[in-house]
Amino acid sequence: MTYRNPRLPIPSRRALVMGFGAALLAAGAALAEDPPGGAPSLDGQSPPRPKHYFRRPKPKAPPPPAPPAPPATVHVEPVPGMDPELAMARLMEGNGRYAAGFSAHPHMDMIRRADVAVAQRPIASIVACADSRVAPELIFDQGLGDLFVTRVAGNVIDDAVLASLEYSVIHLGSTLIMVVGHERCGAVKATIDALDGRPADEDRGTLISVLANLIAPAVRAVPAGVPDRLEAAISLNAAYSAADIFSRSAPLRARVLAGQLKIVAARYDLDDGKVTPALGKS
Repeated sequence: MTYRNPRLPIPSRRALVMGFGAALLAAGAALAEDPPGGAPSLDGQSPPRPKHYFRRPKPKAPPPPAPPAPPATVHVEPVPGMDPELAMARLMEGNGRYAAGFSAHPHMDMIRRADVAVAQRPIASIVACADSRVAPELIFDQGLGDLFVTRVAGNVIDDAVLASLEYSVIHLGSTLIMVVGHERCGAVKATIDALDGRPADEDRGTLISVLANLIAPAVRAVPAGVPDRLEAAISLNAAYSAADIFSRSAPLRARVLAGQLKIVAARYDLDDGKVTPALGKS
């Protein structure tokens, strides 16, 4: 068994490969200097070289490959969206068509599909309940690429929802955020029942309580004696979510204060199909 002197450095794999390569090149050059028929004979004397012999030139090592060029850094500025008031008007016009039964279903053809396949420029970002009866593209009569939609039961704001909204505004140019609560929301009703000490047995062992914890502040804020506690809580829950967006996101708040973004709470009526924005809006 042999032992390596610990004071001697261990050659790297690259050094070994370079050393072997240099040795191979030197050996090839030495062999090239001996012409054919120039090997020594058995008596130790080399035969005379033919007159036509010329020394072969030593092969030149190929030049090292040029290092790859660094990739060009491309910075794409987000495309400015439309004026927030104009975006709001387009949403309400679309909802008017839908509620009246005259939906135009715009931007649903193959040409539009090809256009938005390249890039998207939504006119607004919608936070809506995941309720199957509340589809933003339908109730606002919009098409492909018109709305950036985030849906979650109870239209609540958590970190993932807030990050999605920030992306839609900062990178896609959305200038309007609308939080849409809706009539007879099951998530708000479940929260009211839980706070009243009547939680549903089938909800035990689920994560539904996570939603209830986010909705509970709005339920507790409903004034006593309100005729319809559920509907009041639904409106307050949408308003609380809109306020949460404004208070928790510094970039979005700065855009609101600069007049570049509007954050609006609204309520959708399941019966007549109308969306009613709250009076107080950012």
